[in-house]
Amino acid sequence: MNNTNFMRDLMLTGFELSKISGVPMLYLGNPGMGKTTIVNLWAKRNGYHVESLIGSAFDRSEILGYMVNDGAGTDYLRTKAPEWFHTITELEKDGLPSVLFIDEIAGAPKDVQASLYRLIFERTIGNGQKLPESTIIASASNYKDNLPPMCDITSPNLNRFCVVNFGPQSFEGLYSEFLQEADELEKDLPSFAHRELTKEIREKATQAVRGIFEQINSTYNVKESTKSQLNFCNKRLNNIFAGEYSKNGDVYNFISGRTIGYFRDIFCAMYSIGGCKVDYLTKFLDGLIGLGFNSFSDMQELNAFRKFVRELTKDALNELLGKKKEKKTVTYNPMLSIAENIEALLAFEDKLDAGNLEKACKEILSEIEKKFKTDTESIAELLFINKKSKEELISLRKDYDAIEIFSLIAGDALSASEKDTILSKLKEIITTYKFYINTCIQTEAA
Repeated sequence: MNNTNFMRDLMLTGFELSKISGVPMLYLGNPGMGKTTIVNLWAKRNGYHVESLIGSAFDRSEILGYMVNDGAGTDYLRTKAPEWFHTITELEKDGLPSVLFIDEIAGAPKDVQASLYRLIFERTIGNGQKLPESTIIASASNYKDNLPPMCDITSPNLNRFCVVNFGPQSFEGLYSEFLQEADELEKDLPSFAHRELTKEIREKATQAVRGIFEQINSTYNVKESTKSQLNFCNKRLNNIFAGEYSKNGDVYNFISGRTIGYFRDIFCAMYSIGGCKVDYLTKFLDGLIGLGFNSFSDMQELNAFRKFVRELTKDALNELLGKKKEKKTVTYNPMLSIAENIEALLAFEDKLDAGNLEKACKEILSEIEKKFKTDTESIAELLFINKKSKEELISLRKDYDAIEIFSLIAGDALSASEKDTILSKLKEIITTYKFYINTCIQTEAA
């Protein structure tokens, strides 16, 4: 599967969700990915006019309006609406709604950014006039790596968007999508159900979202837990994911009251369009400003949290849509590392029956014992740890770190007759390898 049109369908789905929910989307990605083309494709398909504003090319007056003397004999200036606003409002009178596409936000000067934020979040220009209710706003920007050093979007402003990390799933998908002829881009477009959001459905959706956050809270906000507590106020600035806007690929940030409200609104919108593909569901959930991703200092815990939230949401959405709940099973995947298998187990831990959970734990334990032997010969081999490649050292350290988390799962999953023996073995492995893992980290850093 080459994932042709993954980006096209992701953005088209985002437009539908934004139109229904009112949640502002920010499509963040590398340049040259076809964002403008897809905006025009959606507008053409749905009967909308497209009006574009380029943040890096416009000044404040071109966005919010010009200060002029209206000649009415007053001794003060009035704000005259900009031309683009006049175009949108006149077309609205003729029954033609508009998409306002705001591009290159991060590349705009700070005063222009402030004007764009007022337009996006308050939907007003300088004289207080509001955009028509039918107008959809879509925003886009490049990652910071593609911009001059002074360009940025601050965490509080990122938190006001649903950030959609916009890019292909694979290189094959990228060239398949961009080697199409123009007419091929308009074939096999996704269809959306547009179910009615009645008061009853909204109440059920709100209860479902409450249930999701209650489970998140009970799992990730418990004292003495090895799983990180969720960050509600962006305080952990020393965290490797805090305010992460510096690298291409993902944007991590903190959870807020707005996050929860956006979650509910997008959950309702997903019901309205008849569900959402799992890959896209993940993108939009991640995009709710990370759902507290910068609470985590470890990629393994972060990915387990992402999967946990995705599965909770998918199950709740399917239940609301009247779809059957999928039965979850986990088996050891030899194509993945020990750490990745433990990560998968963490994601589904609460959805497995006792038998499958115990079986999966035993399979993982078997692989741990093969790799982390505690006999004299195996330990002697570790004395040559500095001769291993950097990739081997990283893999070894990740697997070791995962074993500590795994020991807690195993303690709850295994039968009483085996529990003490197995936990004792895991403790022996953790203790035996601790010194060598510290050496591994030092060697890797060097």
